[in-house]
Amino acid sequence: MMEQFEGGARSNRIVLPAGEFHYLSWGAERSELPACVLLHGITSSVLSWVRVGPALAGRYRVFALDMRGHGDSVKPTAGVYSLRETAADAEAFIQSLDLRNPVLVGHSWGGATALVLASGNGAARPSIEFSQVILEDPAHNFGHGNPEKRAAQFTADIGVAPDILRARLMESNPEWTEEDIEGKLDANSKVSKEAVVSVFADTEKEGELLPLLSQLEAPTLVVRADRNLGSTLDDRAWAAVREQLSAPSMAVEIPGASHNIHRSKFAEFMQSVDAFLQASA
Repeated sequence: MMEQFEGGARSNRIVLPAGEFHYLSWGAERSELPACVLLHGITSSVLSWVRVGPALAGRYRVFALDMRGHGDSVKPTAGVYSLRETAADAEAFIQSLDLRNPVLVGHSWGGATALVLASGNGAARPSIEFSQVILEDPAHNFGHGNPEKRAAQFTADIGVAPDILRARLMESNPEWTEEDIEGKLDANSKVSKEAVVSVFADTEKEGELLPLLSQLEAPTLVVRADRNLGSTLDDRAWAAVREQLSAPSMAVEIPGASHNIHRSKFAEFMQSVDAFLQASA
């Protein structure tokens, strides 16, 4: 099933082992182009990528997946939100569409999923080969202890009236576009507190993920938000990232960017991405 979507994207549905998933695509019919797969962060959806998708289209066939429990994809019950399970979803998605050597981009929770997938961590068979991997302010350690407390900042907006949340988002994110705001509102209305808490509960056992960087075979770009504006990568973690990457892989920090780098500093984010894709091709 496919339909035209705002922004030149097409809205699609696909059945994977875990259930029915939704995804957006840009330029999927351009079979001569390489592919690029986008994985969003927690409490977001494919609408997180409404500016990035068109920016990459023309050079890539772009596919953004609504991850389990989010957007218009399958909503499993609690207990099945480990990174191995979300990585398996992405792997099945890529294989079902027969995407060969795609670029893999992940933000936050999607970055953690991308890191697990691209490294093959916990997989029963060799992972998919990627041409390049881009990790945008990746979640690299979901912590320990009460998952509801750890998830609190992400569940706080669930159930808030759209008008109130819209005003809150506009005030705290002045560089987001109207598309970004409305996309976040839509995503917020489709995610449950149970799913978000389960992400934290089910990923706890996976611990620190940064050592997986050393297992990546594809050139990798790690993009860090401003350390003073809520980056997932503190100075210790950033030092660990830089130690594990060697050319043509890159580590880039974008001053003034909040955790949602591709929304708050879109132009700078795309400049970093474009420079990496060109240098590591």
